[in-house]
Amino acid sequence: MTPLPLELVSVLCNAANAPEDVHSVEALVALWLADNRDEPEGEDFPWSVLCVFELREYPDVLWAFIRQALAGSETIWQVVMLSAGPLEDLITDHGADFIDKIEREARHSARFAYALTGVWPADEADPALWARIETARAGAMPTGLDMGGPLPAR
Repeated sequence: MTPLPLELVSVLCNAANAPEDVHSVEALVALWLADNRDEPEGEDFPWSVLCVFELREYPDVLWAFIRQALAGSETIWQVVMLSAGPLEDLITDHGADFIDKIEREARHSARFAYALTGVWPADEADPALWARIETARAGAMPTGLDMGGPLPAR
């Protein structure tokens, strides 16, 4: 079990529409996966999507969330939401600190490399960092998210 920092638990549990007692990354992942199984019909995002933005200030927790959510993903939509949300946020905010882990994960996990195909740089992105992201995801690009490729096995 990966506990969430107490101050983060307070923020998450006090949010609108929050379920009670979200005290671990595993509990948050389960809620997030359930809420993001399919593309929503309306424009409103579920609580779990909004609360994951709060993880940006806790990069190690965010990394654990990303890895666990990706491992548990069953649909392309879940990977899209993970790639264009938490993974992109991690790279934007903390990429320099996590690039070695990102590269290692992409080498050892086709699913992670696939998820990287849905991440795009912010305008102020570090070119050297993004060159490393491009290299890490290069093998997955031909069958990645934008190409409509299937979700790789876990």
